[in-house]
Amino acid sequence: MVVLPLLGSCRSAGPLQTHFVTSTDGGASPPSQNGSSEPSPRGPAGGLHALLVEDQTIIALDTESMLLDLGAVSVQSFTTVDAALTWLAAAKPDIGVLDISLSGSTTSFPVADALQQRTVPFMFTTGYGDSALIPERFLDVPIVRKPYTLQSLADAVAKCMRPRRLET
Repeated sequence: MVVLPLLGSCRSAGPLQTHFVTSTDGGASPPSQNGSSEPSPRGPAGGLHALLVEDQTIIALDTESMLLDLGAVSVQSFTTVDAALTWLAAAKPDIGVLDISLSGSTTSFPVADALQQRTVPFMFTTGYGDSALIPERFLDVPIVRKPYTLQSLADAVAKCMRPRRLET
């Protein structure tokens, strides 16, 4: 896979209500309800069900592809906080990848709060200098700068999952 850096913003004029579901098993595997997915040896995301919140469709599709390349079983992608929170009410992913700045002045912090309450590891992604805007409660969360590579995403996934995999 070739990853090309994006040379401009492709934000839409209004909020997208897109929801993507990508999986390596045709969607047959639901997200884990208890966080007990067994990692496979295929990569740092091996055997995991991922949640992705990203409002730029091209970046979302590229990130889904990278997560699958890293071994994720499925990726549930949402372009809005409300859609992600609605899905989270009924499902528990193994890991979250959250773009900090979404459409308008919206941030993914409400999704981060929900994941943190459920002890789901997550990372932030950003194309801006958002680190100054990160609330204190999230200062230990990994941040991946856009445009990111497969390796930088793999490193962040491994960092997120390290504490969980040490427990098993």
